[in-house]
Amino acid sequence: MFYVPYTVQPHQDGVLLFERDVELFIEYYLPDGPRGLVDWDVLEFHFDGKDATGKPVYTKIGRSHPLFQIMHVDLDREWLDERIREMLADDGIVDLYPALPHV
Repeated sequence: MFYVPYTVQPHQDGVLLFERDVELFIEYYLPDGPRGLVDWDVLEFHFDGKDATGKPVYTKIGRSHPLFQIMHVDLDREWLDERIREMLADDGIVDLYPALPHV
């Protein structure tokens, strides 16, 4: 599991609710090894900011929170797929380019 910086842009009924930089807490599996596809999912959205007194505040939105589904629907999965693979490749966990499937 690891974190991926991301900008959430959830929409409701076609209206942009907000835009905010967060960290996605990602869980991943390599069912076909380091040359195969990365199977991943977002477990939590992590937010930081400051309260009314200026004190740093950190919170997270997990799967059971109603806002999670609204944010999850609008994730750019193609971009995340590429970014997650790049991050794992940088750490030597996967090959940067997955093996082509046999035809």
